[in-house]
Amino acid sequence: MLTDDGKPPEKVARDAVAGDCLDNRGTHADPVLFTVPCSDTKADYKVMFSATRQRKCPPEFDEYTERGSRLGDTTLCLTRVHP
Repeated sequence: MLTDDGKPPEKVARDAVAGDCLDNRGTHADPVLFTVPCSDTKADYKVMFSATRQRKCPPEFDEYTERGSRLGDTTLCLTRVHP
């Protein structure tokens, strides 16, 4: 599926898997994350694994939780790409 401009739709954080990198277009307190290539200078975080079942990441990881979709909550454990 392509958007009106012929590009594929942007992949949101909910669809990210381990190894994907994310660009935060929001703030630290209110993140809006989209998947980008890890080589992209806009990459802020790398997804290390999903903690959706545990609902909590170990303390050494940043945590992103997206709530309220029809599929339930999604929790991703992240590391910073550029510290």
